[in-house]
Formats: sequence, C-alpha cells, structure tokens
Amino acid sequence: MARQAECIKQFFSIVSPGFALDGDLPAVEIEGIEERHDGHAIARVRADGRVLPIRFTFDEGKIARVEVL
Repeated sequence: MARQAECIKQFFSIVSPGFALDGDLPAVEIEGIEERHDGHAIARVRADGRVLPIRFTFDEGKIARVEVL
C-alpha cells in the first residue's frame, strides 16, 4: 500500500506546475493520503486556501484514474 502513496506523490510532482484552479496557478500541497484496500486512495490537496479531495483508482499497482471529488 505504501506504493500507492509514492505513486500519488510522483503524480503531483509532475502535474503541480500545471495545476490550475479558477485560472490561477496556486501552490499545491498534499495534506494527507488515505490508502484504502479496495484499489482506491484519497489525497487531500491544499490549493489556494481550499482543500480538494482527489480519488485515485489503482489497477495492477499503477494509477488508472484520477477524480476530483
């Protein structure tokens, strides 16, 4: 399961420079990652003073889908 957290951190290190929120490029910080046993993980990301829950779906140990909840 720790592998999921590492995948999520790598994902945000790649997309953070292009992460846009209402047309602005805010600083993005990962507040926490909850790894679940059903192939999902939830990351709480702080951007522009807001916390966004983002669900990651994993398939065969790789990120298959990313959804902002």
